[in-house]
Amino acid sequence: MYSKEVIIELDKIDTILHWEVLSDIHIGNANFVESLFERRVKEIIDDPYRITSFGGDQLDLILPGDPRFKDEAVTKRTLGEQRQEFNDRCLELFKEHEYFIKNYGWEKIICSLWGNHEFKSRVVTENDEKVYWKKVPTGENTSTKIDFMGSKGFIRLDIRYKNKSRMKKTLFVNHGAGGGGTLKALENLTVNVEADVYQMGHLHDPMGIKRDTFYYNDKKKSWDTKEQLLINSGCFTTAIRNNVDQWMEQKGNKLMTSKPGTWTVSFDSYNDKVGQHG
Repeated sequence: MYSKEVIIELDKIDTILHWEVLSDIHIGNANFVESLFERRVKEIIDDPYRITSFGGDQLDLILPGDPRFKDEAVTKRTLGEQRQEFNDRCLELFKEHEYFIKNYGWEKIICSLWGNHEFKSRVVTENDEKVYWKKVPTGENTSTKIDFMGSKGFIRLDIRYKNKSRMKKTLFVNHGAGGGGTLKALENLTVNVEADVYQMGHLHDPMGIKRDTFYYNDKKKSWDTKEQLLINSGCFTTAIRNNVDQWMEQKGNKLMTSKPGTWTVSFDSYNDKVGQHG
């Protein structure tokens, strides 16, 4: 498992930091919602205090030879083609990430994960991912580094103003696995794990839950409660489309939905609040 610390320096004491994960993009799938992805990337680039991460399944990688492959359901049929399209669509975001590191000393893209469409694909290894994310392209002969964190990991977020810590939160980031209900999957993230925000993708069901947990507060010398957020980051693909019989229709009796959209976590260090919305 991977872990890292992320330090964000605010420009004003009351600036709110937003974290919007780009998960389950599925480049190469014919159901990819291009317009939504373009809007969300632009919003992240335009807002200096809207950071992001990649939540896995950036590429669809259901390629010829895979029993799920259906020619009508894909637009790119090789790893190279899908990777190139992903690079092209994220080029301006990669450039912004590079700019923030050079000029502000912190990251616009705080990490990248891989998902089951990558690690079960048989055409991508963990080392391949490490090599790719170490030098994502920002131009013809330039590149920048984004921290690869496997399929899950911990991020300690430290939000500062004038180099003084204002809020620290632990993010448990996951791609996710398996099927079933989204709420149960989110609750399973909390087993044996202590965090403030539990995040996953995979189930293509953007949603967020806020709940209270009890703990002992050393400052108050008493029990207290604190909020925890459970987040599914959503996706950029629909489950089905007209006049094509795809994997979702063929996999079983229960027809599954896929809801394109994202979910955002907002860190208000000035008022010591963490919110969420989709």
